[in-house]
Amino acid sequence: MKIIYECSQSKSVKWITAIFILAMVLGVLTEMYYVSKGMNVTGAIVVSAVLIAACLSCFLIFPMYIIADDEGIGIRTLLRTIRIPYESIDHIERVSEDKPLLGAANTIRLLGVGGVFGYIGWFRTKGIGTYRSYVTNAKRSFLIYRTKGMPIAISVNEPDEFMPYYLKGGAR
Repeated sequence: MKIIYECSQSKSVKWITAIFILAMVLGVLTEMYYVSKGMNVTGAIVVSAVLIAACLSCFLIFPMYIIADDEGIGIRTLLRTIRIPYESIDHIERVSEDKPLLGAANTIRLLGVGGVFGYIGWFRTKGIGTYRSYVTNAKRSFLIYRTKGMPIAISVNEPDEFMPYYLKGGAR
């Protein structure tokens, strides 16, 4: 059986995303203004391309939904689906609210996005170590510990429905 869990963004992620997109649009408009005033066109095209590429890359890798089926768990992005077979899952833990996964004091972003469309990339936290994150709402997140490889953090809209599916045998 295939169950789809949506990954809605928290309010803070929505605000960060809106501010980021606004800044990118203002940056491109500013470049257009300076080109009209005689600035080097090649430089403006390069800067605008970098701004657009940054926005597009964030959009392509954010998690839209989580798929749980008989083979494993999938993280669906616009670019691809990341599959985690049940055989490679050691256990899954719900992240507690008193010890948040993506708290500013205890988390270091090694590579990735810190709030635009979600928290996506490689992060390091004391106690957990390095992990991959596909989190859009830190208060509704899980850590998937694998037998080989680094843990993966995900978030779903209905965390109370996701965990029972795994524990009832969706896992094995």
